[in-house]
Amino acid sequence: MENILSRQFQRQHEMIIEWVNGTMGQLSDDEFEMELSPGKNHGVWLLGHLVTSDDDFSMFMGKGEVMFPQYCEMFGQGSKLLPPENYPTVSELKDAWNKVCDKNRKIYSELTDDELQQPHALVKDHEKDYYKTKDRVIMAWHLHQLYHTGQFGILVSRSGNSKY
Repeated sequence: MENILSRQFQRQHEMIIEWVNGTMGQLSDDEFEMELSPGKNHGVWLLGHLVTSDDDFSMFMGKGEVMFPQYCEMFGQGSKLLPPENYPTVSELKDAWNKVCDKNRKIYSELTDDELQQPHALVKDHEKDYYKTKDRVIMAWHLHQLYHTGQFGILVSRSGNSKY
């Protein structure tokens, strides 16, 4: 059986990763320290947050464990923003990001269309759970990545590196 929808999600994931990497790639390590607005997310936190949230993806799919649990408290939802120097270096976070992306590439390559309609692996109460199914988790994750890519785009624009 062909897995048309799961292959489409896989292609979309690759396109989003290219977009995230292309946008972040326009920033120097020092430029990751810029804030979106005073006291708001800076590029270091955004990168760590993407690592953490994409690392969680495997748990929702029921296909692996978190690779970087030490980042959850620093970059997870609701974490307190600290100065950039209080976080791992940009190069460490980029390395973690690449490893998480590779892990998720494997997950996407193994997903089937039948799996997409199944409840995600962390669902407790199907009626109250926002995501409910694996396909909805994927859609939410893709939107989340793009939202934060837009924030990186703001930093690129402020850095003067924008090509537009």
